[in-house]
Amino acid sequence: MKYCQQFYDYLYIDNNNGNICLCPWMEPQNACIGNLTCDRVEEAYNGDYATFLRSTMDDQTFQFCRPEACPYLQNDELEEISPEEYEHRKKSSYYPKIINLAYDFVCNQYCETCRRSVFMPPAGYGEQMRIIQEKIAPYLDKAKRITASGHGDPFASKYMMSVLENMHPTDPDCSFLLETNGVFFDAVHWERIKHLARFRVELVVTINSFDPFTYRHISRGGDYEKMLQNLEFMSQLRKRGELAHLTNTLVIQDRNFREIPSFIKRSFENYAFDQVILRPVYQWGTMDEDVYWFKDVLNPLHPYHQEYLEILQDPALKDSRVYNFGGDTEHRARPYPVSTANNLLPPAVLKNSRIVVYGAGQIGRELVRQLEENQYCNIALWIDQCFDNERIMSPNSLLNMPHEQYDFIVLATTNLFFAEEMKSNLIDMGISEKCIVSCC
Repeated sequence: MKYCQQFYDYLYIDNNNGNICLCPWMEPQNACIGNLTCDRVEEAYNGDYATFLRSTMDDQTFQFCRPEACPYLQNDELEEISPEEYEHRKKSSYYPKIINLAYDFVCNQYCETCRRSVFMPPAGYGEQMRIIQEKIAPYLDKAKRITASGHGDPFASKYMMSVLENMHPTDPDCSFLLETNGVFFDAVHWERIKHLARFRVELVVTINSFDPFTYRHISRGGDYEKMLQNLEFMSQLRKRGELAHLTNTLVIQDRNFREIPSFIKRSFENYAFDQVILRPVYQWGTMDEDVYWFKDVLNPLHPYHQEYLEILQDPALKDSRVYNFGGDTEHRARPYPVSTANNLLPPAVLKNSRIVVYGAGQIGRELVRQLEENQYCNIALWIDQCFDNERIMSPNSLLNMPHEQYDFIVLATTNLFFAEEMKSNLIDMGISEKCIVSCC
């Protein structure tokens, strides 16, 4: 039978309201087993609901797990053990050996996949941090592994830095996994927590791109030059053995998936990374559905999905140091959540205009369908950089098309960042900015 230690060893502090879960990858509406502000950890951890969740492993249904978010299920990596061994591992009571301090949302960045704007602590936030820290402190001293911090950046937060500064585990085999975007992991911040180097400290950096243009749009609020400087600093710590393991992470999305092979090579050749992790983009409820749709190239209906599958075959991804969080799995096929409006055209496009439709994804196809149906204006050309056939031409076709043959080039996307990239490509080709409009 399949065995997952998350059910018996893991404690995930999910929110600054104090909610605790057995695993971050369960269905959110079913994951909470208690709250630190009103429940004692051992009571919640051994309570009726926690016991019920564990029973879904007893019957092997894993009923409340979210396969799309769990790397063990996606990669079929759950340990196979005999029923006898499983019964042996089960105990009458449990306490968390692995604690994920994901309750602090303070971060210097506001990546679109994570949040809509820079997190501004609400009134009473500091007191909430104090209460949670006080309640969890006794368990941190006994933990085998401590992670910080799943929803923010520990080095950008005075609250999480305080926790790390004052942490002195009694178990010499305790290990730490610290997650950061890298902008604040510098000599000043390391000095405050370097006493932890006597334990095993692993650092996971999520930079998403080495390309400055892509980085600026994906890692919003980041500092590209400072991040690169800090990668050098981390590499020196790793070479001296003060960091036990160093991982670079890329969250796969429409803007950076083509960069995956070069991202891997640069991580290993230019810096002292031990591993590169590729994480699919997930919908955590922070993105509008249309934004998520455009980012999720694992969706079989995404116009770049086939190209993504080809990227997965690049030799760089076969390196044993590369871990693809999503494996070879695909996300659920989801059609684009098309607007109920009768017309996707921007207001500037008047009736009987001659237009070039740029984009053959869900929005582009819907726009063309509407225009063929209502004859509102004339399609002079349909282009997309991923298509080149009898009906949909390469954008380079514009180079051979006199400007007098069209009035507008319509960017068939509702993703602002994607539209900006398309517009930039057109301007580089010598197209006048005045005739470029967007469905955004």
